Amino acid sequence: MGYLSNDQFSLNRDTTYAYANRNANIKWKHNFSNSSFAVFTGGVDHYQYSVSSTQVPVNAYKLGFDINQFYLRADFSYSPNNKHAISYGLNSVYYQLNPGTVTPDGPKSLVQTNALRPEQALESALYLGDQYTISQAFSINAGVRYTIYNYLGPNEVYQYVPGLPRETFTMKDTLAYNSGKIIKTYALPEWRFSARYSLNNTASLKFSFNTMAQYIHVISNTTNISPTDIWKLSDPNIKPQQGQQVSLGFYKNFSQNSIETSVEVYYKKMQNYLDYKSGANLIMNQHIETEVIETQGQAYGIEFLLKKTTGKINGWISYTYSRTLLKQDDPLAGQLVNNGNYYPASFDKPHMINFIGNYRFSHRYSMSLNIIYSTGRPITLPLAVVQQGGASTLYYSERNQYRIPDYFRTDISVNMEGNHKLNKKTHNSWSAGIYNLTGRQNAYSVYFVQENGKVKGYQLSIFGTLIPFVTYNIKF
Repeated sequence: MGYLSNDQFSLNRDTTYAYANRNANIKWKHNFSNSSFAVFTGGVDHYQYSVSSTQVPVNAYKLGFDINQFYLRADFSYSPNNKHAISYGLNSVYYQLNPGTVTPDGPKSLVQTNALRPEQALESALYLGDQYTISQAFSINAGVRYTIYNYLGPNEVYQYVPGLPRETFTMKDTLAYNSGKIIKTYALPEWRFSARYSLNNTASLKFSFNTMAQYIHVISNTTNISPTDIWKLSDPNIKPQQGQQVSLGFYKNFSQNSIETSVEVYYKKMQNYLDYKSGANLIMNQHIETEVIETQGQAYGIEFLLKKTTGKINGWISYTYSRTLLKQDDPLAGQLVNNGNYYPASFDKPHMINFIGNYRFSHRYSMSLNIIYSTGRPITLPLAVVQQGGASTLYYSERNQYRIPDYFRTDISVNMEGNHKLNKKTHNSWSAGIYNLTGRQNAYSVYFVQENGKVKGYQLSIFGTLIPFVTYNIKF
């Protein structure tokens, strides 16, 4: 499998934002017997973004970032009888992260080249699980995954005065590590358990509990013109994220299983989720641990689904109410965020509705309608300009106290299948339609500038108009 994409957009022909992905993997499956097989996978993932500005030639610059993953997996499955399906295996991921490089863009630019130190780490894991069918109506699935994470050199690690907030002025020492040297090791288990009970032929209950660990962090400043996320690996100063989640769902089918319904509730606790300090400088920061805080969090919600799978009219509609709240829980972070109370996470969107409807005129022709609505994401607003000592500073609201406008989009398309001959080398289809049928200018981001002593806000919309499209698909 291979995947390649490149995307970019510009603001007033000044600042250009570019994104790229390159992914590839290869899989090999081997059957040892009728009851046992293995799948071996190797692959690479690459993601990069860049921001460049050439409006002022002497200040023209290009900011770049990229992250790479190289991974190997060996997954085994063994079914000794009809009641047990045992899965086990191991995997390893090598992270290579280049957190930022600034270079001059053009012959007249006076910008100096600056590059942050690359980071690398190795995450390895062993896992074992068993799906046990106790009876025709009741089954359980349990397992454990044990991860070992090694933060690797070459790199430098800053040490800070114990008991004081991590600031550049509390830095007491710098330790240098050679290439391949293990700087810090974390080892954490991940548990999972789920159970399914069939009430009858059309209804069932499902319960699950699992714990999670994640060693790579992403930090977003919600008021940037373009959210240029900052990625960071766990190190001696930044702990891995951990979470525990429990969920319970009820599933019911109607009309000879042609209509599916479900409702599911969940609750999740998080520790060491990384967020930024108030007024943090995240871009090109050599001491990123002085600008971030570790938080504890909670997420909870309920999801409803109604789905029709057969007939000329089919599709589904879902509604989700969900909250994700964070609370500063880092004694070395300094000033409290929101006075130590819970505040919405950057991706907290309480309401979300998705609708997909299809109408089939015949075996070859159909029409599709797609509607999406969600609450706008939270942002922190500058509320006033404060004059003090001849200088002006911005006074901000509480963290993520406000929201950008809600998101709403409608897409429509007409689909035409190829002919239905029995013997064909390929299967072809056409689709034509309109993306964002209502032409709504959904806010991609909101940003603020000082103009003549006043704070003015601007909304950036991308694809803020209807866009016709034509798609041709070929399968062989």
